[in-house]
Amino acid sequence: MKKRGFIIYAAVLIIAVILFKFVFMLTVVPTQSMAGTIDTGGHIICSRYGVEEEDIERYDVLVFTPPDEPGMFYIKRVIGLPGETIEVRDGKVYADGQELDGSFTNGPQNRKGDGVYRVLEGCYFFLGDNRNNSNDSRFWKSKYVPAANIKAKARFICFPLTRIDWL
Repeated sequence: MKKRGFIIYAAVLIIAVILFKFVFMLTVVPTQSMAGTIDTGGHIICSRYGVEEEDIERYDVLVFTPPDEPGMFYIKRVIGLPGETIEVRDGKVYADGQELDGSFTNGPQNRKGDGVYRVLEGCYFFLGDNRNNSNDSRFWKSKYVPAANIKAKARFICFPLTRIDWL
């Protein structure tokens, strides 16, 4: 009977490892860059599917490797799509001249990072929801994240328990 229990336990563990290696990603947000949407220390379940170029939409919250720090994972919101011109000006963000939704941001945005950014084909422009405290595309040497660097799409906040919610 003990041997059977061990086999079941081992099988469940192997399945969980395979699922989190190929289907899901569990990530912890270590900074305040997404505050308002995801708190510091928030645990997020992400899916490794739905991150092909045709699946990515503006405002998706994605996990990616930033071009300036290839060994790191960041989690931010997609703001600029391939080929767009993004303008950050006077606390607002525009894509090809149209003001974007800022309802998910954490308070008014300061002028730090104001500028015009032309997103390269096959790349994306990311901002944190806590724009005044976010190391994002505005401040990187290489401003745009290639599609190949995108690893997962944030789907669900699973911790802290008081913040459980779909993204």
